[in-house]
Parts: sequence; C-alpha cells; structure tokens
Amino acid sequence: MRTWTPLSATTLAFALLASAPLWPQPAEAQRTTRTAAAPLRVTGFDVEQVDRLEPGAELNFTVWGTPGAAVLVQIDGTRRTVRLDETSAGRYQGSYVVARSDRIGPESRVHANLRRDNRVATALLGESLQVGWAVPGEAAVMPEIQSVAVVREPGRGRTEALRYTVRGTPGGQASVQLQGSQPQTVVLEEVRAGEYAGTYVLPAGAWIDTERPLVALLRSGDRSVRSTLPNAYAGLNLSSRRDQACFDCATVQAINAVTVDGEGRVLGTVAGGVLGAVVGSQFGKGDGRTAAGVAGAVGGALLGREIQKRQNQRTQYEVLVRMNDGQQRTVIYADSPNLRVGDRVRVAGDTLEPLPR
Repeated sequence: MRTWTPLSATTLAFALLASAPLWPQPAEAQRTTRTAAAPLRVTGFDVEQVDRLEPGAELNFTVWGTPGAAVLVQIDGTRRTVRLDETSAGRYQGSYVVARSDRIGPESRVHANLRRDNRVATALLGESLQVGWAVPGEAAVMPEIQSVAVVREPGRGRTEALRYTVRGTPGGQASVQLQGSQPQTVVLEEVRAGEYAGTYVLPAGAWIDTERPLVALLRSGDRSVRSTLPNAYAGLNLSSRRDQACFDCATVQAINAVTVDGEGRVLGTVAGGVLGAVVGSQFGKGDGRTAAGVAGAVGGALLGREIQKRQNQRTQYEVLVRMNDGQQRTVIYADSPNLRVGDRVRVAGDTLEPLPR
C-alpha cells in the first residue's frame, strides 16, 4: 500500500509555478481586455430639422460616440427604428422618411442607443425635429437654464479640447450646439444635480466659429428651452478659431457701379460693326436695291433691339473681394450694398456677410 506524504512549501511553490503559463498573454487579448473596460459614451446627437413633419419628410440623424458600435435611433410615434452607419471612426449617420402611418410630432422624443460588447449607452435628442417649434406650456413648468460656460481644457498636447457646462433644472438632457467646420450637437452628462458638463476634442484641422453665439439646450420630459450666449469664446486663446482658418473669408477691394442692358450685359458700343458687315457684303454683289432693302431690314431690327435694351438698362454693383488664399472674386448686387472698401466679409453663395469689425 502506497502512503502519501504532505508537500513541503518549496514543492508546492514549484508545482504552482509549473502550472502557470510560461509566456505572457497575447497582445490581442490584452487589447481586448482594455477595450472592454473603456467607457461607452454618446458624445453628440444631432438632427437636420425639417420645415414640416409630414409624410415624405426626411429626418437625417448623426450620432458621435464610441467607435465600432451599433447605433439605433428610436422616434416616439413610430414602431420602426433607424440604424445608423459608421461613416468614420465614432461618427454614425442615417435617415428616416416619415410614413403616413407614423404619429410623429414636433414634441416627439428621440433616443439614440449605442451598443457594444453587451453594453448600451443612451442619449436623448435635445432639440425638436421641426424648425422653429417652441414647446407650449406655462413658464412655471418649463425647464430653466441658469448659466452656460465654456473653458479650454489644458494638458491635451497639440489637440484642443473645450469643456462646456450648463446649469439649470436637474434630471433633464442638456446639450450645446457647435458651429464651425463640423457643426454638431454635443450631449452633456449630468455630473451632479442640475449641472451638466462635457468635453469636446476638436479633430485635426477642425475649427470653431467663435464669432457666432453659443446655443445651449435643456430638455425635461416633453418640454425644452434654449439659451444663447454671445461672445462665449471671448478670452479663450484658441488656435482653431474660424478667423484664423476661415477659407471663405475675404476683404472688400473695390465697389464699382456699372450700367447693364436688359440682358444683364455691360453697355458698350452699338453693334454698328455687325450692321456694316452685312451691308458691305450685299453691296459687293452689285445689287444696290437688294443691299438697301437688306440694310433697312437688318439695320432696323438691330437698332430696334439696341433701343429696347437701352430702355431697360439699369445700374448694378460689382463688389471685388480678395479671399484669404489670395484669389479674387466678384459678387454682383442689384442694389447698393451696405459695404465699404476694407470691410471683412464672408462669402456665402451669391452674397457677402459682413464680419464684426
């Protein structure tokens, strides 16, 4: 019969060491562990508002958050969900066309669910689906925004990060609307009762339009309120300001008043050369009577058109601007523009928007 003797401490230690893996875990496994522990967040939720919520209206949604996730948007008033595609790292986009069977209204709440690794982060859209819609109700039951602030977060290296804070009614959903190279709505988290905060890191090459007011939104239940803060970025030393990276900004070089005819062409010499060429060709054939008839008909038509165009002549104004990249452009106004030489402007399509002096 065999007898068992208890293992010494040294023998037990060697046994445990032998059972442990000799090599460290693969890098993939380590990365998986770290990824699983990373926080899951929705950092932005935006919609392109429509003029009217009616069948056929298209609602375009954008969600920013943790990359590599699945994003679904649920709209109150419809049983269908909208699946957003990841168009770039952490940016999800998709659209929904309102159907006749839907019961979607301006006050309908919209939720975004971002799912990854059996975890879900949810955000509520902080703005209405319809342009210019204001939530009805008495002021006493409306949510309230007490203050809005933005500061630059230090310690981010070459990247610029802005931290937004909104204080107001607790238990709601707060967000701020950013204007610039990548307009979006940034969702804030309620860090303590009535205080909402969030940090936005500007992507490489992006800029903030610091000349426009900062708009904050606070939604509680089916009611929402917005607050506008002018000069929100005053005092912040941002290298990503629009005035330093404004590709459509320019300086007025000249304003010229010119006279144009009824067809919009600048008036010059009468088309006498054309008339002379026709008459001369007919005289060269030796038929004076034919030449005279042609001269009378063609000349009368041309002169008649010329008289009509001159009767419809008008004055228009050509504004010559020099873009920030050195190129020159001309913008035409039907009436005298409220601009002066040397003014800083922004080119917006066929018009010029004055910039603050």
